[in-house]
Amino acid sequence: MLPSPTVSAHPGGFPWAIGTAIPQGQLLRYMWIAPQTVVVDTILPVPVEPPAPDVTANGAEQIPASEGAPQYAVWRQTAVVPGYWVRQTTAGVYYPQRWTLEQTAPGAYRWRLLPAEVRAR
Repeated sequence: MLPSPTVSAHPGGFPWAIGTAIPQGQLLRYMWIAPQTVVVDTILPVPVEPPAPDVTANGAEQIPASEGAPQYAVWRQTAVVPGYWVRQTTAGVYYPQRWTLEQTAPGAYRWRLLPAEVRAR
């Protein structure tokens, strides 16, 4: 066989090469991210029932002079953020598309679908 600049003289490639290049890295392990239980407390105003009007001796109704302090209640909700598998490679960590809770305002939350991402090492 004649020497060629495009064909290696070694049958397995260059002698210093370990193997084919893998840009995404070699898989090291799969990691399970466990589901998370989240407790969301929301403060809500509660309508106050006005007290019964007092009837005086002359039959006229008295209107209360001032309203009472506003009443609030705590609405407790429990949500479970689902778990997912993460791939750890020599190039970085690969996170799949996954659901999470996002706080949009104080006391307001919504579900958000996070895109798949790679975090380099």
